[in-house]
Amino acid sequence: MRRRVKRELTALAGVAVVLGAVVFFNYNLQRGELWEKFEKMRIAAERSRTNLGLELLPWKLLMETRGSLRSGGIFAEDLVARDGEHIDIIGFIVPLNQFRKMTEFILLPVPIECYFCRMPPARDVLYVKMAEGETVDYVWQEPILVNGNIKLQQGPDQKFFYVIENAKYGPGQAGGDLTRKDIPAEHMQPEHDKVETLDPGYEPPVGRSSEE
Repeated sequence: MRRRVKRELTALAGVAVVLGAVVFFNYNLQRGELWEKFEKMRIAAERSRTNLGLELLPWKLLMETRGSLRSGGIFAEDLVARDGEHIDIIGFIVPLNQFRKMTEFILLPVPIECYFCRMPPARDVLYVKMAEGETVDYVWQEPILVNGNIKLQQGPDQKFFYVIENAKYGPGQAGGDLTRKDIPAEHMQPEHDKVETLDPGYEPPVGRSSEE
């Protein structure tokens, strides 16, 4: 009897291991596919802007940041050289406190759902503060172009490594449009979305370009 119970428990444990492996594999596969999808979308938007002569701040430069928010960031020399400069960057919005008429939000290289349950690493997070009188509505799963002055948060005990101040925004794709989603505050799932064309958006002025 004991041997039978032991065999059954061993079999159940084996099944559990297999199921766990399948779930883990599917989880990582799905995350990888989402990341690749939205990274391609962002890169296409970046290419459309650079083809018109706009110099964008590359995410790969931000991703070279090391350290932690508690101990302080160690920034790449090329990024330190741009501290305080006017920059342009393309990314995806993550709301902080509201979805309409936002004066602040987070910008990521891919949408928040690409990270699944884990928080994005601090080096991927840009805190954006809109210019006085400027607001933005939540744009879901569409890249936007943001410009403003980048400020590196030096030293320990920071909430963010980087802040963009006096920011304005426009479509990620050159000549493109933005849509917004009507999402109740308690929901952020796609099934609650209602696509609606935005009012004519603000097209940010060209930052550093080949014409300068």
